[in-house]
Amino acid sequence: MKSNIIFITIDSLRSDRIFGNRRTTKTPNIDNLISNGVNFSNAISSSDSTGLSLGSVFTGAYPFKTNISLTSFDETIPTFFQPLKNNGYFLTSTCPDLSFFKKLTKIFDLNDLYVYDKRNEWLQLHGGIGNNIITNLNFLKDKSPWFYFIHLMDLHQPFYLPDKFNQKEFGLTRYDQMVSYIDEWIGKFIKHIDFENTLLILSSDHGDYIPLTDEKNFRYTPNKFLKKINKIIPKKLSAKALSTLQDKKRTDFADSIKDDKRLYRSILNRATDFLYDESLKIPLVFYGKGIKPHNSIPNLVRHVDIFSTIFDLSGIKYFSEFVDGRSLLPLFNDEQIPEMPAYIENGSREINKLGNLIGLRTLKYKFLCSRTDTSKNHFLFDLTKDIDEEKNIAKENPVLCNEMLQNILELQKNVPKPSNSNLNYEEEKSIEEELKKLGYL
Repeated sequence: MKSNIIFITIDSLRSDRIFGNRRTTKTPNIDNLISNGVNFSNAISSSDSTGLSLGSVFTGAYPFKTNISLTSFDETIPTFFQPLKNNGYFLTSTCPDLSFFKKLTKIFDLNDLYVYDKRNEWLQLHGGIGNNIITNLNFLKDKSPWFYFIHLMDLHQPFYLPDKFNQKEFGLTRYDQMVSYIDEWIGKFIKHIDFENTLLILSSDHGDYIPLTDEKNFRYTPNKFLKKINKIIPKKLSAKALSTLQDKKRTDFADSIKDDKRLYRSILNRATDFLYDESLKIPLVFYGKGIKPHNSIPNLVRHVDIFSTIFDLSGIKYFSEFVDGRSLLPLFNDEQIPEMPAYIENGSREINKLGNLIGLRTLKYKFLCSRTDTSKNHFLFDLTKDIDEEKNIAKENPVLCNEMLQNILELQKNVPKPSNSNLNYEEEKSIEEELKKLGYL
């Protein structure tokens, strides 16, 4: 009998918040999954942006090959969902009601889309989404084999934290406290899953920069006057005014703390001019049917490897030359496989635009360069000596930089450039509103 598969991604979850000596979270349920499953301590996201990274997960291909992002979706690109359907799987999802997820799960048998908005009126786990997931898990008991994809947005800033978890015992930051709160719901889900015949994978789309200061210090909250003029002037103008005020407050605060590197870095935005490991190191845990307890595996692994591993564990035969990933199953059995560098790129906060950085990440080094002109903006960090990526050693190591650059160019060889977006005016406006909800605009 084929394994049921539940795949949970927690938006913006960093790996160092569920294991390691830097965490202050309280996560007994995730701890149990790690202790009794397989955990990869050096899993690297393809990007710091949701659409790019999840597009990479579900196609097994690097972002530059898929033309899949939050603002574009090439439906001709093969995903792993059709092979699941071909193998008799009932496909279910619980995801936010964003265009990207609607298109991603178009062929699913059941889609439980929830309203996502940055306002505190949206449901979140404790407001109904958690109970809906439990209802779906009970429904699926008669649908074996099934595949259930869950994407949780509770950890996406700003944080709407239940009062119970707004205490230091659950973490020193609101982000950490939110992770502890999500863990409680993971425990509730586990109670409704038969792991004798179910494989669970817990991961994330990307990490994030965790504010070490109160968010009100750098987030602009509309005052009464601005709320009044919102009703008078066109919505587009009022939104632009709010965005300008937001940017100014963040810039002013950043200027005031620029000498405190640790604090300054904590308020960076993803999908901008940075691609630090805080935004790239993600959790990757396998638990359940066919998984034996294993010490954390330190090998570098990638988003593109996840589904090749799931299929190998589940006995699903699938091969495509389009896929850049490989199965990690040998590592589960203490067999060694050669390291494959992780291709990485940053996202963009604008429609129809790509991020400005591309790079390569190995266990020891991270190399970055300009996307538009790969001869410029070279960065090289020795991660064994400089874990915080503070010293750029590119000038002292031109040969190594060139080797990593040539590796990237070889990956991109003969790959056609992404086509321009074919969104019409209404679709662009809709996605623009979604990007505002996500905090990108």
